[in-house]
Amino acid sequence: MAAKIAPSLRASIERLKHAGAVNGLCLGWRRQVLVNLLPFGEFRAERVLQMLIDTREHFTGAGRNVETLWFGYEGVHVLAVFQGDCTLIILHSRASDVDFLAHAGLTFLADGHVLINAALNPSDADGDDTQPILMQPGGVAGTEGGQTNLIPRF
Repeated sequence: MAAKIAPSLRASIERLKHAGAVNGLCLGWRRQVLVNLLPFGEFRAERVLQMLIDTREHFTGAGRNVETLWFGYEGVHVLAVFQGDCTLIILHSRASDVDFLAHAGLTFLADGHVLINAALNPSDADGDDTQPILMQPGGVAGTEGGQTNLIPRF
């Protein structure tokens, strides 16, 4: 699954990396890392993701709805943005950027959710870019079987 959606998500997340003083990004779906642009390896990125999800579940179990978590350390800040099953982890160096980055992260997750849902729930179509359109009886001449194909514009 990650192989199908990672290229398009990685391009989007690379653009997000240039917002403010961002030092690293990680995108997770449930407890799986989809894209790791943190300055450390995959194993440590998975541990950070697990810890943040466990923290969110702790607060959610107490009746609080958590959309963002923000931690400040000496020289670096960690912002975790949650939306549905997706988690975006942002390492940044300026505390004043946190509101901008949280808003940009929520927007990114709303857009990225479409790609993730498309990968998880592929359509029943055979993969073509066409859709059959049923014609009315006595429709356009040359459409045998009463249907034609439409190529949608995006």
